[in-house]
Amino acid sequence: MVSNRISTPGALLRAAALGLALVLPGTGALAQDDPAPANLVEPSYATALIRDVLAAVNHGNWTGNYTVLRDYAAPEFAQANDPTRLAGLFTDIRAEGLDLLPVMTAEPVLLDTQLSDSGRELRLTGYFPLQPRHVSFDLIFGLEGRRWLLLGVSVGAFDAIEKP
Repeated sequence: MVSNRISTPGALLRAAALGLALVLPGTGALAQDDPAPANLVEPSYATALIRDVLAAVNHGNWTGNYTVLRDYAAPEFAQANDPTRLAGLFTDIRAEGLDLLPVMTAEPVLLDTQLSDSGRELRLTGYFPLQPRHVSFDLIFGLEGRRWLLLGVSVGAFDAIEKP
């Protein structure tokens, strides 16, 4: 599995599995004891948020230019991650040739949806069941005005889960 997590202020964690707890310094902690129901966010809106970020990551992977991803994210994310740093952090999935375009047509499996106590941070964790490899994601957004802006991202791939 290849997984990159970029968050503010600029920590890179390599994860072996989905669902790792992440608390962003300087922001409210996400509730870990009482997981929010999966329908916390309207499913089609959550899917749009996920696809939006993964499209920006995909464009960065193919061009080597992560300026759009950085500039499209929350100011804290942009400040902590210049495009050169982002290119370095996504080296593994670029080298693997992970194509994120198929996530635009597949439905994600949401494993966890968390909203902070303040209602201003949202975490979406799950995967897209693609063949031959699934694409995992762990995204954290901050509410600024009426928009959810990216605060943290983890993207990877793992072998497809065989149905029993």
